[in-house]
Amino acid sequence: MAPDDSEAPVWVLLGRRAGDNAQLLTLAAATSLPFREKRLAFNGLSSLPNVLLRATAASLKPQARAILSPPWPRVVFAAGKRSAPAARWIKAQSGGATRLVHIGRPWAPLDWFDLIVTTAQYGLPERPNVLVNALPLSRTPADAPIRDDLAALPQPRLMAIAGGPSRPLAFDAETARAFAQEALERARIGGGSLLVATSPRTPPAAVAAIKDGLSGAAVPTRLSVFGEGESGWEAFLAAADRFLVTEDSAAMAAQAALRGKPVSLFALPRQRDARLRFAAALRDGPARGLFETLRDAGLVTSTRDLSAFMARLEREGLLAGGDAARLVAERELAATAARVRALAEQSPGVG
Repeated sequence: MAPDDSEAPVWVLLGRRAGDNAQLLTLAAATSLPFREKRLAFNGLSSLPNVLLRATAASLKPQARAILSPPWPRVVFAAGKRSAPAARWIKAQSGGATRLVHIGRPWAPLDWFDLIVTTAQYGLPERPNVLVNALPLSRTPADAPIRDDLAALPQPRLMAIAGGPSRPLAFDAETARAFAQEALERARIGGGSLLVATSPRTPPAAVAAIKDGLSGAAVPTRLSVFGEGESGWEAFLAAADRFLVTEDSAAMAAQAALRGKPVSLFALPRQRDARLRFAAALRDGPARGLFETLRDAGLVTSTRDLSAFMARLEREGLLAGGDAARLVAERELAATAARVRALAEQSPGVG
């Protein structure tokens, strides 16, 4: 609906992460409620723990504070750590009438929010106000024509998607070269062709290693490097018959799965990380009850576990191709939007 409606019942607090913003706007559109976009900018106070900041606009830069003024919305959408205190501040200004919807991991007490929409990677518990979806909130992509030069390549066309390092997962030059070689071997065995795309998080050394690994390829190959020339990302997605995706990104795996083609995951080496090992031991060991109490109070946060996200996709058959992932994405988006509309109806009029 109209994002510039001056009395829109929904505010969408946008931040710096494109993936978070995309989910927020997808959900806002799915509710069919008028909404306004509010782009936030933060100062140094935003690095403090949310349990200390609580409900405040003090962590916003002046230009961001200036755009938060009455009439207050019925519902606020936010994502990430830094937007939570601002969302809480808006609720306080409304006299508690505004409902808060948070996407992802809130880095704050779970009971601060009326609805948390998350996925398995963040390890949050199922609660009346916590909705754990299989997939990030997304619209299923429309079928697009295949670009002529890609249509001319032999099938099956394998799209290999390279991400980047994500603690504790490493993606260095050696791993990137192995990824390129694995993709080439799969394409050779399949008798088709190879489309390789890097992402904004792919390190320069890994890009160089992929280029080196693809040199002299025995199968027809196309490479699209993020930031170098015209992007082939969307064209490659439309042309692909199957996918090979590094396991470091929930968004990349979901995007591939929503194309309805088989998706394979490329395992990345795990770095030794004392902090993550300690957090996992606390979460999964004898002190689990203490960890859950501290997490619910916002004093600690779950470490991101992408393997849990990927395992759920595999368990539910969402990487196998066909319509399964699309149907789940549509169902989850509709159900989440319905929850939000119910919250908006529960919220009294605010001004």
